[in-house]
Amino acid sequence: MPTKTVPLLMLNNELHRLKRKSGIKDEETARYLGCRGTKISRIMNMASRPSVADVKMMGELYGASPEQLAMLMDLARNLGRKGDWTGYKSVYRESARLLIDMEARCDQLRRAGVNMVPGLLQTEPYVRVLSRLMARFGFTFDEDDTVQARLARQAVLHGNVKASFILCESALRRVFGDRTVMYGQMKHLLTVASQPNVEIQILPFAGTGGQVMYSWLSFALIHVPSRGISTPLNFVHLEQFDDARFIDDPDLVNSYERLWSELVAASLCPMESVHFIGKMVKEYQ
Repeated sequence: MPTKTVPLLMLNNELHRLKRKSGIKDEETARYLGCRGTKISRIMNMASRPSVADVKMMGELYGASPEQLAMLMDLARNLGRKGDWTGYKSVYRESARLLIDMEARCDQLRRAGVNMVPGLLQTEPYVRVLSRLMARFGFTFDEDDTVQARLARQAVLHGNVKASFILCESALRRVFGDRTVMYGQMKHLLTVASQPNVEIQILPFAGTGGQVMYSWLSFALIHVPSRGISTPLNFVHLEQFDDARFIDDPDLVNSYERLWSELVAASLCPMESVHFIGKMVKEYQ
């Protein structure tokens, strides 16, 4: 199965939308392309990548306009290559590669973290500690590659993305490494929070924080803008022990949107959060 990428998701969404509108069945599509029905099924289920020629013929059959057809073919030409995940990037598991691609292409990213600082906000010493801990569970990637991959991923925060983070107080108090590591991590949070495109809010133990249902969940809301006339992507990312789950069902995405709103309301405002992190710097000093 090919690595899922943002262009592949957008292409798949557009093909499904055009197919539903046309009412054409897979059997008819297979006859038109001169192939077996299993090939069409694999394309529509993202089990195999379609060629540009396949996409052109499918778009024409489904009644795509010239503008839509051009967009579909552009997506098909940019589905990604195996070489995109070599070198230090090979540390990313298959499930993480779609997340990395989404982060690089999104214009809005919101992430809630409970027990540890999210990867986009981690310092090198913090990453090294986590890498050594992960090795106990069979994740034996090269430590330097892990650090390089994590720090390279953070470049998205210096682009045009609007990034918002909600960190539970436990993420600041749970010590990974030693106090020196945590001191550097808290200082880094202050630096990142000073960027105009980044907001960090702290969900404290005291106050209203404990009254938010599901406040123990770590998740991300990711919005990827459309390319031309294609449909934008709205996903929820849930990280699990050895895998990840991506949710795009509109009702479920809306549920996580409501949860995010409740977390924002229960958290300290960005200015108060900076003050709170500043106190943590002094505690670890």
